[in-house]
Amino acid sequence: MNRCTANIGHLERSIENDRLRRPLAARLDRAFKRAGISSARAARWLGVSECEVRYWCSGITVPPLSACMRLAALLNLDVHWLCTGHAQVA
Repeated sequence: MNRCTANIGHLERSIENDRLRRPLAARLDRAFKRAGISSARAARWLGVSECEVRYWCSGITVPPLSACMRLAALLNLDVHWLCTGHAQVA
């Protein structure tokens, strides 16, 4: 099965969260650009398809929390900020 086709179920689960997906996508896209990391490199590092990463950066789907945690580590970001857009209050 094509991994992009497998994303359909993920898309269906996240369709109600459009207002959350788009800001997350913008943060991911901006973070990749600042770090000079391509979607292909991030996909290899995460063990997912490049198509999945592009879907995340386009706001079509959202990455699972485990991927967000690994992305935050890769991009040297706070995972709470990456997922919510807000700084974590101590």
